[in-house]
Order: sequence, then structure tokens, then C-alpha cells
Amino acid sequence: MPAARRWGRKTSDAETSPSAASTASSETPCPPPPAVPSEMKDAYQSRAKSASHILQHYHATGCAGGAFSWRAALLDPNKGLVLCTEPREYRETTLADIQYSKDDKRRGGGPRVGPFQECIPGESWWALPKYDLETRRRSSAFNERMHVEWENHVDHILANGGKLPTASVVAKAGFRSCSPCCRDMLALARPTGKTFIMVDLAEDDQRGTFHFVTGDKYLPVPKEALEPAQVSALKGIVSLAQDNMYPSSQDIYDAVVALGVPIDEQAQRMYLGDSALMPAGSGAHLQGANLLQVLHAEHFARLTAEYGASILRDPERPKKEIAAVLECRDRARQLLMDAWRPNLAGAALQRLSMYADAAVTPLLPENIREYLPLKSATVSAMKAARRAPRLTAAKLQDIGDGKALGKASDSDVLSVADASTAVPDEDFSDSGDLEDGGF
Repeated sequence: MPAARRWGRKTSDAETSPSAASTASSETPCPPPPAVPSEMKDAYQSRAKSASHILQHYHATGCAGGAFSWRAALLDPNKGLVLCTEPREYRETTLADIQYSKDDKRRGGGPRVGPFQECIPGESWWALPKYDLETRRRSSAFNERMHVEWENHVDHILANGGKLPTASVVAKAGFRSCSPCCRDMLALARPTGKTFIMVDLAEDDQRGTFHFVTGDKYLPVPKEALEPAQVSALKGIVSLAQDNMYPSSQDIYDAVVALGVPIDEQAQRMYLGDSALMPAGSGAHLQGANLLQVLHAEHFARLTAEYGASILRDPERPKKEIAAVLECRDRARQLLMDAWRPNLAGAALQRLSMYADAAVTPLLPENIREYLPLKSATVSAMKAARRAPRLTAAKLQDIGDGKALGKASDSDVLSVADASTAVPDEDFSDSGDLEDGGF
């Protein structure tokens, strides 16, 4: 659909959609982060360093037979890109809708993503359900709909005159954030300097992750390691960012860091280590049709990379499925190069071919001999983390008073970085913590 006609309009249907953030005066001073008791800032600096729910989710979705595999088997290289530039069709979403999605991951409407609010779904929440086929305003490629997180981000661009707002914020109910969407956030935030915030399992204050991607920085904050006051403080930052109260991505980053909350450093290293990241600032000028082309191309490149990995990691998959994945990747690679080429110059343009190769390649190996030890290490780490005691501020105080045993040592948990020394465990489905539906 033609896109240029939308950019010059003063108002649009998208501006009245539930995802459109309100705009504050440019003279509004940057707000400080909500207050958190000082003892909490020190108590939780290391809490997220043991087991990573983000890494376990990567494996639960991307392994052979994982959650991605049933959609990856349907990838069709003959179905090209459909780029929608119309406001999306949100649905009023209740807790029953969210539960329906969780109970039936294939036919229950899929992940539901909409604007952030303090309580989700609360008295009223409007969101996009991925597998609601009654919605016609959607983008797609290779027989797969654009993930509804990114349908929301597109709406934010449409509502902002064809430009990314300082922060594009979404809340995802019922599911954790998947690897293609996490990679997408870094792929767009780094070159543009903008912020993407995703709150997954948004209906649950005790599980899930606050993902803050601020320019070239990434802060994944696991709710499992937080106290209620810290969750409330982070919700305050998310709300302020959605309301355009922070002048820059750096201000959002500083606000999160000032809280002293724990960071999932394993996931942080993995995603920041992606070799398919453009130089910082190289896409700061992107807007309008060019921005939408790049956004769509980035999304479907990472989608074919990570979805396809669940097929290529499975030695029992039919050759026709493998061939389809490889052809989809070739076409996604070309789409990505075509989208970026007119917007780059110098070294970034010279490296475009290598960049596109990396974008359609999964973060972790597809070779089964290289991949299985990494998966096994994550399983072992999750099991060890469940055995370790959860340290709260009250427990730490008891320890200081001599009323409780000391906290578990670093050797009591396994790091995914120590994959070569982890005890193999091929039974990856025996843990209730290994959610498989955040896609």
C-alpha cells in the first residue's frame, strides 16, 4: 500500500488508537525514577546472574520440536512481503482472553500485545491478538504474520508522523518475548538511537521481563528477581516513557540504572553480541516509507533466522521444509539489503552484505553437536536456580543478624557461559519453567 500520503497529515486514525502515546511538552523536565528503598538497590545487583529465563525461552522455542517449529514448517518462500500502512485493528482483551491464549497456544488467538498500563487487563485493555484472522490490517511475509509487538510499533510510527517516538512501548500478555522480537529491538534501536520497551507477561508482576532497549544499550530486568516496590518503580518508568516524558534514550537508560535493579547479564551479552547490528546512529535519519521498509525487512530476516533454526536443528525434518527455510532466508536477506541500501553510505554500506548474512542466521548454532551442549547447560542452570534459596531484603537482614544461613555461593548455580562443563541433560521438557509460547 502507498505510504507517503500518511506522513504529512496532522491527524490520523492511528492517533486515536489505544496504542498512541500522549505527547508532552518539549519543555517538560526529565522526571526522576520512582523511589525505591536504598537497601534494595544493593541487595539485588547479582540476583539475575544465575539462571536466565530469556535463555531458557530461547531454547524452548528454537530447539528441535520447539514452539517455533510448527509455524516454521509452514514458511513459504512464494508468499512475498505484504506491508500494511493502515492503523491496526485492536480488540478489547479480558483476562479470559489471555487465559484462552495460554491454554491453546495454536488456536487461542496467540500472544496479545497492546499499550502498557498499570494493571493488565484491568477494567479495559485493547490489544492485538496474533492469530485473530478476522483482522485484515496486518503485515506478513513467507506465510507468517508480523509479530503483533511490531504491529504495535508500526502504529506508533504512523501516529507520530512517520517517525519513531523517543520510546515505543508495548505490553505483551500471556507470553514471554521471543528471540526474533528481542533481536529486532536491538536492530532498530542501535542505528536510530531510539528506545524500544517491551513488558512481557504483562499481567503478572512476579514473572516475565522488562526489556529496555535504549539506543545501543540493553537492560533486561527479570521480574522474578524483583521486590514489589521495584516492579512498581519500573512500571512508573515505562508509563513515563510511553507518555513521552523522557527527552532521550539516555535519560530512560539512566532512570533504570538509578534504581539498581538486577540485569539478566547472560541474555544481555547474547543479544548485544549479535553480529547483525548496524553502527550506532547510522539510521538516525530513517522516517516514513524508508523506516517502514527497514523495520519490516529486519523483522522478517530475524524471523526466518530463528524460526528456521528449529527446523535445521532437527535431523528428522523433511528436506522440503529445510529447502523452504533456506529459500525464505535468501529472500529475506535480499529484502533487507534492498531496504537498507538507499539509506547507508561509507563503511556501513560496504558491510551490508555481511550484515544481511548475519541477520538471517540464528544467534546460537544450528549444528546439533554445537547446539545441544548450550541447551543442556541452560536446563541445568534452571534446575540449580530452582534449588537455590531466593534472597529477599528481609532474608539478607536476617543473615546480617546471624538468624539465617548464608546465601548460596556462585558455585551453587551453573552459568550458561560454562556450557562446556555443564552436565548434559537431554530431557528439556521436564521443567514447568520452560514456557514455549512467547512467539
